[in-house]
Parts: sequence; C-alpha cells; structure tokens
Amino acid sequence: MSLRPMGLVFYLPIAMACFAQTATVADTTQSDPVAYLNRALDEMQMRALRRSFVDWPRVRAEAMARAAHATDTVGTYDAIRFALDSLGDHHSSLHLTPALEALEAQHQGAHAPDSKPENFSPYVGRYGPEGHLEHRGDRTIAFVVVTKCFPENDRDFVAFETNLQKIVAELDASHPLGWIVDLRGNVGGNMWPMLAGIGPVLGEGDDLGEFFDTDGHSFWRYRDGVAAEVENGKTDAYPAVEGKAWRLAGTPEVAVLIDRSTGSSGEAMAVAFRGRPHTRFFGEHTQGSSTVNETFALSDGASMWLTIGVQADRAGKQYPSGLAPDVAVPSGNAILPPAQDPVVQAALNWLCRAPGSDDGQPR
Repeated sequence: MSLRPMGLVFYLPIAMACFAQTATVADTTQSDPVAYLNRALDEMQMRALRRSFVDWPRVRAEAMARAAHATDTVGTYDAIRFALDSLGDHHSSLHLTPALEALEAQHQGAHAPDSKPENFSPYVGRYGPEGHLEHRGDRTIAFVVVTKCFPENDRDFVAFETNLQKIVAELDASHPLGWIVDLRGNVGGNMWPMLAGIGPVLGEGDDLGEFFDTDGHSFWRYRDGVAAEVENGKTDAYPAVEGKAWRLAGTPEVAVLIDRSTGSSGEAMAVAFRGRPHTRFFGEHTQGSSTVNETFALSDGASMWLTIGVQADRAGKQYPSGLAPDVAVPSGNAILPPAQDPVVQAALNWLCRAPGSDDGQPR
C-alpha cells in the first residue's frame, strides 16, 4: 500500500503508514448488519477521493441488495467490496483479520476471496532492507534494497529506518561510483521509515514529493535523519533514525529498479526519486497505486483502506496509472542472482557507461 501512508499507502500498500491488523475479533452479531454497512458507505461517500464520480443512490441500493440476507457483519463484506470497487481508484480495499477471513469462508462454504493481485512480482517476498556491492572491473556500485515496511509501533519504525541508513553508510564507506536502489516488489506499508532510511541517497529536501488529498496539499521532507510531512506551514515529523544521520558526499548517480509490484508506499519512494538529478529508472511499469489511503476501523475488527488522495513528484506531476521506467526490462517470475538479472545488468551498464555517454554502453 502510499496512507498517509499510514493513513497511506495502501492491500499490502498505503504511502503513509503501516497497518497492523488485530488478532482478536469482535462478535460479528453484535452490530446490526444494515447499520454496519451504512457506516462503511457513509465513510466512502464523505472521504473517498473519487466520491464525486460515484452514483451514490445506485451504489447504495446495489450494496443493500447484496447484503439483504446478511445476519451478521460478515454477510456485508461482499457489498462493501462492491462499493469500494465502484470508487474506481483501484486501491481502496477491505481488510480482514485471519479470524474474520475464516468466518467468511465458513459463510461461503469455500475459501474467502483472494485479495492478492495477479502476476505478483517474485520480489514481494523480500523482508527487510538489504545491501551489497557490485563490481565491474575496477568500478564499485552500491546496491541497496528498500523493502515493504509494516511497523507495528515506533520501535519497529525506528529499527527499519536505522537499519536502512546503516546499510547505506556501510556501502558508502567503499566510495562507490554510483548506486542502485531496488524497489522491486515493494508493495508499500509505511513510507516514512523508507524515506528516512534511504534519505542519504535520495538527498535532503523540503519538497521531495507531495500529497493532494481531500484535506488539502502537503509536501514530503527529509532532513538530518528525519522524515516529515509539511502542510500549511505545519510540520509533522516522524521518529528520527538512531544516532547520527549519514550524509553522502555530492549527488551520485542512482539507478532505481521498479516492477509491476512496486506500489503504494513503494511507489511513493519511486515518485520521490523522480526528478532527482542523475537518476534513471529501470525495469517494469509500477503497480499504479500511487495514492494516499486512510484506514477506517469497523466494529468487528475489519478495516477499510480508503483512497483519499494522490501522490505527486517534486514538480507536482501525478502518476495515477503508475510510473514507467526509462529503460524497460521485464523482471520475469523468478529472483535471479545479479549477474543473471537483466534489470540489474541494464542498470550497471548505465552507471558504468563511457564518460559523456548516456547510451548505456559499458566503460
């Protein structure tokens, strides 16, 4: 998922933050199904980014018809999914706890609907930042992987961003010629630990990206180990990395790797690099969920991730259908070692090209 990017991003995604689902389940018979469904519809109609494009009388009537025989809140889930799909933002979604998924499966006499997108990238299975050095002759390139991030608390938040900056600092000690930032398979979560962690490579700035949402307009900032959101002169700063923030000398060249599962907060990271000097994108078109999601808790433990805004780069450009790479290279369906990975090799070709050349030829 880009929520604020806790309210952001984003099914695995949301930009702004990470969401943890509770393991407990309320009694699904305590809430009146009609009232439960109406509350969900009310939130959509009041807060959804595309609410003005929806024929609400028709959608409400259809949703009520789908839930006409519901005896508990679980019986309304199909109706809620229908209404969320009717928003047309391709990112709003209903999220259930494992126990609620089991209850829905019992209701249906089969498995509950699969919320995973088709054709998922093989890189989605990576957890936690990684880093290593790549070598081309006497050339050294730093390679850092920025994975999805779903911290459950501030401790997890700080641990993620601090670990990512530590990896950057260790790689930078080798004085690399350039950097590869791998965002493939980054489906989102909380964008702010990602932003702070990769901040030294991205570079400091007060306008690294923007949110346009139902509440207004805000900017993304990274300074001295702290990621923040700035709106109307008010700064909401997130927890800082532990210890002294790392700084890179100059503005090195950066190759950003993206693919079909780079989405939500993962897409927010790609958007932040868009417009950065000496930066080029390699791989596949991103997921197309570069939106701002907000989480609305429902009474039985389920939650709606509702799209309330869109991301934009530092020039104000929005990417409602995702970002296209500068150099298109299919990622395939298996994780390959760097020496056999065509996306990595294309990035290395560019970073190690002949002086004054931008044609990707090695030097």
